[in-house]
Amino acid sequence: MSKVRLSSIRSDPIFDIDILSFESLDRSFEATLEFPRGLIDLKEGMEADLTLGEEGEGDIVMKGIVYKFDDSSRVIEISFHGLLMKLTYSKAAPFKLSQGGEVYLTIKFA
Repeated sequence: MSKVRLSSIRSDPIFDIDILSFESLDRSFEATLEFPRGLIDLKEGMEADLTLGEEGEGDIVMKGIVYKFDDSSRVIEISFHGLLMKLTYSKAAPFKLSQGGEVYLTIKFA
């Protein structure tokens, strides 16, 4: 689990989704997540606990597949049935994931 802040919310110009940008409070990673617009009330600056791993409880819970894990470029990309998440990290990978593996994203807002 990592503490994150919702740093920005951008509207996709074509699809009815928002692009959520998160940064970890310890500055070890940044993530963007495509998310259906209007499902929950989100505001920039909100803090949350973010987990990638086993299924858990939260405001956002999504099951996906890790389709790119590149430790040399420090990028992880995950598809949640077409909604994409891209995570870029600066130190060691913040979550234990493997390319091709299933993973749950859980976000619980404070």
